[in-house]
Amino acid sequence: MVIGIPGVNDKIFLDLFDNDIELFSSVLQAFVGKTAGVLNSLRNVSQDTLADYTNNIHALKGACANICAEEARETAEKLEMMAKAGDISGILVINGDFLKYMEDMLDNLKNWLKNHQS
Repeated sequence: MVIGIPGVNDKIFLDLFDNDIELFSSVLQAFVGKTAGVLNSLRNVSQDTLADYTNNIHALKGACANICAEEARETAEKLEMMAKAGDISGILVINGDFLKYMEDMLDNLKNWLKNHQS
């Protein structure tokens, strides 16, 4: 089965969800419901907010893994490692593009859910 959502890995979906679209849909709904708030918390990273950023990017990394979004998970993991190392300048180089990617993904997920509700 092909999910057809940009950024969602169909092979991982098959392995993780065993073609259970209902379960996948409920996981996507939870992801969509929580992710906008998490993304907002990642917008203004600074030395003062680095600890919160680290926690939030870690949570987002796990959530991306839960929806089979491997590219997003990998980037979140890279950002988490930078955050743990205190590399604010490295984070600032890729954080904006990552947030845009995630916003686009959220739109794609919302559209998929809208078109696949029973």
